[in-house]
Amino acid sequence: MKISVQKINELRKITGIGIMDCKKALILSHGEIDKAILFLRKKGEKVAMNRSSYKMKEGAIIASVNLNYCIGTIIGISCETDFLSKSSEFLDFLSALAKKSFLFDNKNDFLCNSYNEHGNIQEMIVNKMGVVGEKLELKIFEKINSPFIMNYTHNTNKIGVLVGFSTKINIYVAKDIAMHIAAMNPIAISKKEIPNSLMNEETEIIKEQVQKKNRNKSDSIKEKILQGRINKFVEENTLLNQKFIKNSKITVQEYLNQHNQNLKINIFKRVSI
Repeated sequence: MKISVQKINELRKITGIGIMDCKKALILSHGEIDKAILFLRKKGEKVAMNRSSYKMKEGAIIASVNLNYCIGTIIGISCETDFLSKSSEFLDFLSALAKKSFLFDNKNDFLCNSYNEHGNIQEMIVNKMGVVGEKLELKIFEKINSPFIMNYTHNTNKIGVLVGFSTKINIYVAKDIAMHIAAMNPIAISKKEIPNSLMNEETEIIKEQVQKKNRNKSDSIKEKILQGRINKFVEENTLLNQKFIKNSKITVQEYLNQHNQNLKINIFKRVSI
């Protein structure tokens, strides 16, 4: 099967793996990028897992909470140049839209909402295009509800986080958790929230890696290695089991317990572009 140079380069850009390995993976995967990534991971190559992200070449996002800290949104607008995405005019406009986002549950309702006497949100975005001279589009609209929510927007406006807690807590503790999520990018709160399909896929990848590297060892030893690797996967990718970013001697769960033994994290969203 002939694989185009463009597809090889695309896989190489995603994985950081060499050209020949990428070409071989694509040939064996019949040109499908996702299957080629899976092949490389099973082979033992260090390829990062897919995380939720948005394909915006340029743009910015902002995570916000309402005055009562019970509703949070992440919105993002795409533009054409990096220069505009960093400008105060663009970011101020994004911030103004964010303040109007809390009453709406989805992107379509939000866009149809009245912005001011001159029109709705969508019309204001179109008007802004005439001012800045670039195409703008609302690409991201995420919302959560919880008894207490903390937001965090990374200073590049490329990562936004919302985290919902079971009760009101110290704002600085809540901000620490939101910043940890931004930095460590967990896939779930705990093991039970990891989707079965993802857990099964990762188990198969780990199993193949263990079999290849431990061919001469007994089945019982292989099983112990397998369980150890699975446990490590869970610890490194679930929020409560991750080592806390500000103190690697404790987990996030232990950090929370220091402040409130009954505190629970209900939900989190992390969006990156």
